[in-house]
Amino acid sequence: MHIAFTVPDLGGGGAETVVLNLAGELIRRGNRIDLVLLRADVQRRVPQGTRLFVVANGMDGPSGAAGSEVSSEMIQVSSTLKPSDWMRVASALNWDPLCLPSVRLARQARALACYMEREKPDCVLPNIPRATRATLLARRFVRQPPPVVPVIHNLVRRHRHRRRQRHLAGETAHFISVSHGVSANLAAAVEVPRDRIATIYNPVVTPNLYAKASESPTHPWLLDGGEPVVLAAGRLEDRKGFPTLLKAFGRLAARRPCRLIILGEGRRRKELEELSGELDLTDRVSLPGWVENPFALMSRAALFVLSSIHEGLPTVLVEAMACGCPCVSTDCPAGPAEILRDGRYGPLVPVGDETALAEAMGRVLDQPPEKPMLRQRAADFSVERAVDAYEQLIGRLVSYDKCGTDSVR
Repeated sequence: MHIAFTVPDLGGGGAETVVLNLAGELIRRGNRIDLVLLRADVQRRVPQGTRLFVVANGMDGPSGAAGSEVSSEMIQVSSTLKPSDWMRVASALNWDPLCLPSVRLARQARALACYMEREKPDCVLPNIPRATRATLLARRFVRQPPPVVPVIHNLVRRHRHRRRQRHLAGETAHFISVSHGVSANLAAAVEVPRDRIATIYNPVVTPNLYAKASESPTHPWLLDGGEPVVLAAGRLEDRKGFPTLLKAFGRLAARRPCRLIILGEGRRRKELEELSGELDLTDRVSLPGWVENPFALMSRAALFVLSSIHEGLPTVLVEAMACGCPCVSTDCPAGPAEILRDGRYGPLVPVGDETALAEAMGRVLDQPPEKPMLRQRAADFSVERAVDAYEQLIGRLVSYDKCGTDSVR
């Protein structure tokens, strides 16, 4: 099959990791894979055999692939809007003025339509909301569009996003969600029938993960044999709940020697650094930014903590378990309770409760679970299991699209 994934870019986020893991295994099984980016920002090594496309949306062209060896191999897709295109966009969104896209998004959709017309993929899987909106709008510009199956990684929370998704739901052949909690939210918030949503856990655990976990970590705290290290990872943004983690860690550090590393980058770095100073934790907290190989740190940390306010299916939690690292998480919607089986594989604490989080961290440090048990649970999120489910669903959708017989619902 010829399968295309659309994403805003290939930065350091979990959804991008999922796409690359899927692409690599799908190629290994003989599929043709295209990655179509809305901007030329590539911070990851793409699987061999993948074709990379980048949208030049008429306002700005590709910016050059930062930190990538594949920028010269990108295929540019460009297009310009026509007056009639705006009629199609308005029709797709039921003329709702609160949902009309920006000119930039409409141009990206037009370019994606040109990609579909020229390359004729069997199926397109958009990931991350902006790429999803652009891809669904693109179907309005294509005479015979391929099936589009959005992959929903997080809860649909904002009112405007819910309205847009409802208007565009008719453009989808099916939905894939990454957890049962996300499926329930999608059905309620976007009013999608449950039989049009397939829940497929993310392909997190790969042979490459285990290979990288065995490498030497780059952070000195994991090499000096000193105080135990608590690890966290994610974009430095509000929904990750890192202020709660810092406050909980402050309570923990007041009772026992330990150190905290938070991997990731984002707009809240300055605030987190200032809070660390206010809590007198500067010497015990490290924010090294984005790290290419977090698994080497996970395999040697004493504890991994997820402090999020909301998630979809937090891949870092599965990655930590696959590395044998004990975990503590907030019981946020949605995903952690599914991964940890309601606390069987690690404590769940209320969102924003720094006291409960500190106590749970201390308990796990005192009595960590057995590593083989954690690795066994993580194996449920293997790339092989995920791709089996993806291939089955996409194969049925492509057959339905070509023969007109509904074999999915």
